[in-house]
Formats: sequence, C-alpha cells, structure tokens
Amino acid sequence: MKLLLLCALVAAAAAWPNFGMMADSPGGASDAQKQHDVNSVLWKVYEDIRDPHLKQLSETFDPLSGHYDDDGVSAKRLMKELNDHRLLKQKHWFSLFNTKQRQEALMLYDVLEHSTDWETFAGNAAFFRVRMNEGEFVYAIYAAVIHSPLTQHVVLPPLYEVTPHLFTNSEVIQEAYKAKMTQTAAKIKSHFTGSKSNPEQRVAYFGEDIGMNTHHVTWHLEFPFWWDDAHENHHINRKGESFFWVHHQLTVRFDAERLSNYLDPVDELHWDDMIHEGFAPHTMYKYGGYFPSRPDNVNFETWTAW
Repeated sequence: MKLLLLCALVAAAAAWPNFGMMADSPGGASDAQKQHDVNSVLWKVYEDIRDPHLKQLSETFDPLSGHYDDDGVSAKRLMKELNDHRLLKQKHWFSLFNTKQRQEALMLYDVLEHSTDWETFAGNAAFFRVRMNEGEFVYAIYAAVIHSPLTQHVVLPPLYEVTPHLFTNSEVIQEAYKAKMTQTAAKIKSHFTGSKSNPEQRVAYFGEDIGMNTHHVTWHLEFPFWWDDAHENHHINRKGESFFWVHHQLTVRFDAERLSNYLDPVDELHWDDMIHEGFAPHTMYKYGGYFPSRPDNVNFETWTAW
C-alpha cells in the first residue's frame, strides 16, 4: 500500500506543470528562465561561459537570423563591425567616456533592445559575450535589461559583484587574489583612499561607500546621457526632472554629512575655477593598470588623447 502511494505521488509530481519555468512573460520565456540566463551570462564575465545552454548558443547562434523590430538593422551594423575586426578587443580597459568604446557598447545595446523575443535576446547575449570587450558587454547588458520590455521583472546582480575592481581599492583586490590562490580563508578590511591629514577624509565613508557608488552607476543607467528618444523608439518620462532630483538629493545629503564633520558645504562647480582638492581613487581596471589620479590645484582641460 505504501509503495502504491509513493508511486502515485511521484506520478503526480511529474505531471504537475512547472509554473516556475513556463512562458509567463513577454518574449516566449518565463521570468525565471530570463533571470537564470542573465545571471549566467554575467557570471565570471572575464572567463568562459559556464552554462551549457548559453555556451552552445555562443557557438551556434546567428544574430542575423534573430527577430527584431528594426528589421535587423542594428544586428547587421554590429556584425559588420565584428567581421571587419573594428571592435575593441577583449582583455582591454573600457571607458564610457571614450567615444568609440561607448558607440560599440551602444551597438550591442541596440541589438538587445530591438530583440522581440527571448531566444533572440539570450542568443545575442551569449554570442557577443565571447566576442566583444568585456567592459562594453557588461555595460550593454545592464542598459538593455533596465530598458527592454522583455526584462521588466529581471533583477540585475549589483555591479560590485560583477566588476568588484571598480568599487574597491586595488589593495583589497590583491588580498582577495592572494586568498584565492592560496586557498586561505581571509577577512579583508577595505581602507579609504585618502590620508588623515586631508580634511576631506572625514567624509570618505560617504563618497567611497560601495552601495552609494552602485546606486550612482545604476541611476546613470536609468537616465543615460546618451539617450535619444527618436533613436530608442520610446520616451523616458520626466527623465531630466528625475535625474536632477536624485542628484539634488545626493548633494543635500552630502552637505549634511559635511556639516556634521565640521566641513563647509560643497562649492559650486565653475569650469574656469581651479579644483583645489585632488583625489587618488586607488582603483584599477581589470586590464590596463590603475585609474588615473587628480592632483591638487588643477584646472579643467579638454583631453582628446584617446
């Protein structure tokens, strides 16, 4: 009798629909499947893809065969750049403020944004994950997941988990590497970048907070400076107002922190005035060395070397 009951339970469980992975959202895939794919494609982004399905897609998917609402114009443009070997190579630093690198990242963003089903979105993500610069890829994926209607319920992993070297100083990264290589458990303490002789060090806990900087990056992805309604095919409602409001709130909070630490409020920024306080971030690119520092008493300059 017990064996019969057990068999009945097993049969019922096998017949019960798997609601977690059913296509319950736009694009022909479940929210659970989308979340899994996004997490997997961002997992250890500087290494090979681990997920078997995405790995297969990276080898077999053809971006030109996908489904798009722009007739594949974005995919054709990016594939031409790829086939002509004009894209930034992997294992190279990426900066959003480098015009060429930003354009390449936004080419991939356009491909993902114009994808009309999840098979096309995930296929493109896997395909270009192994062919484009890692920094460009990460930026494009985050921007696309935030703005694409296909990914409304997908929760992005915080950027400090994907690119930790951009959110903490190089000493912490080196200690983490050492602990990993020696298989030794370690408790690593992160120190602020300034010196005690600099009064600005009193509020370093605010400016160098990992959560605050993650919020700052995400907010800029929500309201990107490169956004063009005519090109993106939809409007971000009250974009300028929301951007200004968040910036204002951060500034007001920072002034409150400064006052509580016996510092003056932040001065107005003037392009012609000298910046008296320097800053050495002590952060590093994954490839390409350390972030440049700003010495004391410098003037704004237009830098076009890159």
